[in-house]
Formats: sequence, structure tokens, C-alpha cells
Amino acid sequence: MHIDTEQQNMIDAARSMVPILLSRARKAEEDRAVPQQTFDEFADKGFFRIHQPERFGGKAWDISMMVRLGAELGQGCGSSCWIFSNLAVQNWILGMNNPEAQEDVWGGNPAALIASSFPGKGGKVERTDGGLVANGLWSFASGVDFADWNNMQVFVPPERSEGSPEHRFALVPKSDYRVVDDWYSPGLAGTGSRTIRLDNVFIPEHRTIPSTKLMGGPSPGSEINPGALYRLPPLTLGTKVFASPALGIAKGGLGMIEEDLSGRNTVGNAPMAELPTAQVRISEAGAQIEAAEALLLKDCADAMEIAEAGGVPDIKHRARWRRNNAFAVQLCVRALERLNPLVGARGLKPENDFLRMFRDVHAASLQITVAWDIQAVNAGRIRFGLPSLDPRV
Repeated sequence: MHIDTEQQNMIDAARSMVPILLSRARKAEEDRAVPQQTFDEFADKGFFRIHQPERFGGKAWDISMMVRLGAELGQGCGSSCWIFSNLAVQNWILGMNNPEAQEDVWGGNPAALIASSFPGKGGKVERTDGGLVANGLWSFASGVDFADWNNMQVFVPPERSEGSPEHRFALVPKSDYRVVDDWYSPGLAGTGSRTIRLDNVFIPEHRTIPSTKLMGGPSPGSEINPGALYRLPPLTLGTKVFASPALGIAKGGLGMIEEDLSGRNTVGNAPMAELPTAQVRISEAGAQIEAAEALLLKDCADAMEIAEAGGVPDIKHRARWRRNNAFAVQLCVRALERLNPLVGARGLKPENDFLRMFRDVHAASLQITVAWDIQAVNAGRIRFGLPSLDPRV
């Protein structure tokens, strides 16, 4: 896919931040939060606005920019990259939402950011006149510390008793929820993916959108945001939001091991770089990471080709993109697992950067939309003509 000068400049800006992010990564992990300075620098460089509609000052760039920026930022700090991608992708989703909802969020502040969350214990909504009422907990709100809104996933009870719940996204301003400080994770610790709590919060109907309207093709927002991006399915293609940090983390781990081995000797004083075992593991990891990146970028190119031609991706496209995202993450996990024995016992120290990357890439692989067993089963079902197990595919 063609990269113009402005896009290349942003990729270069992300690459230049890698040493800075690496120097802050341990503190982010210890504090369980990305430093405010990092967030401010991301905002100043325009990273969060790559998928925001142009009418609100965004770039409306294709999804490959998520992959390209993630492949750079993740090399320095997986948690910081995760915050970038999770906040940036919500601008794409809102760009497909109802125009009135877009005005609510961006009308007074075009730089407003949105986190997302999934129903936790007791998290539920009920129908009421003009919208929904939400109560309970919504979990995994990555980026909530910096967000002005939260785009909660909800399951709306059927209007009739024999129906099934309807999956929707529902926007709530930060004044309507409180954050529960419950994120204590061994991986991606700095993301601060905390829980939010809502008590009898009314959500107007226009701030909700069924996931069935986000499957690609015309959407409520595509009438005012005509770019091809807003005719693509963010719930399948957009899960590169989780794959791109994993790619960056894996690249960072590989580079770190290569540099380390170039300056180390064995106990017998032989250069580590001359050991066939090290050479094989470096080669395998490099191939796995390159394959992951190529797979992700090919999906982006294929999707844009469909949208620019006026086509609509079908369920086979959507399931394949989900599958490929999950497989790319698996390749990144396997790459760092192959490299891990080369670290030696030093990798047991909590301050070891490779150990942090190892934990982070495994944590990324547990996100449900890139969890291999789940996505592989669903993609296999669809190839056999069976119904999807996930209403978002």
C-alpha cells in the first residue's frame, strides 16, 4: 500500500520515540499506568487521530497505519502502544456511528478520546423510553485514564421474551461512571485497563449502535464520512488494534536479543553470535515476525481494495481477518518463546526488558478477539457453512 510523505513522517516520529518509550517502560509497569508525558507526546504527534474523520480534524487514514505505527511504538513499550491503538481505533468506530453521537463527542472538543469496555460482573442494561439504563461493572477499559468517553459493549434484552439479546456499543461520558482501580496484571501492566462502574445511567438511543451496522458497507456515519475506512468492519478488521502492539513487542524483543548476543560470550569465551543454536533461533523468530507483519498488512490492502471498489466484505472475509489477526499474534508469541532461552538466567530479573516484553506479548494474546483457539474455531465453522459463534463477526 502506498505511504505518502505525511504518513511516512508520522511513522518516523513513532520510530524516534522507541528509545524514549523503552526508558519509561519499567515505570509504566510499576505505576500500572502510562506516563502522562507519553500520552501528551502521542497526542501532540497526532497518533490518536489517524482514523478520525476529516470533518473533525482527523486523518481518516486506512487501517494499515495502525499496524505500521504499532510495529514501531510497541518496540519501546507494549503498554504505551496498547493505549495508542485502543484509543485510536475508537475514532474509527465513532466515525461509523450516528452523526448525532459524533457531535456529542467531538462537537465541543474534536480531540476528545474514547476508551471501550466489556460487561463485567453484574454489568447489564435495560430498555427504557428513549434509550437504555446501565448498571454494574464494565471491565478492561484500556486507556480509561486519558479518555473523555467510554464506548461500552452491551447486550440489550430482546423486546419479546423469545428473542435473543442484541449486541450494541453504547457511549457514555466520563462524568457518568467512576473508575475502579483493579488492574493488577503481570502483562501489559501499564495499560491501566481498569473497570468502570455505572449506577442507573441513562444512555440516549442515538448514542447506541448495533454491531450489525458495523459489519462493512454503508453505516449511519458513512453518509457524512465518505472515506473507504468508514465502510469497513471495525469489529473484525479493527482487531488489528490488538495485533499491532504484539507485532511491535516481538520486533523489540528480537532487536534486543540480537544486540545482546552480538556483545556476549559463552562461559567458554566463544562469541554467542557464532553458536548455531542462537543463529537458528534468531532466524526462526525473524521469519515468524516478518510473516505476522506481512499477513496483517495484506489484510489491510485486501480490505481497502474491496471498500474502494464499492464492495462489502462478506462473513468469510470478516472471519478470515479475525483469524489472521489471531494467527499473527500467535506468531509473535512463538517468536519470543524461541528467543527466550537465549536470555539466560538474567531473564528472571524483574527489571529485565525482554522479560517484560515476553509477559506483554502473552498478555496481548489473551484478548478474546485475537485468542487463537476461539478465532480459529469460529473461522473454521464459517468455512464449513456453519453459523458464527460471535455476533460481532
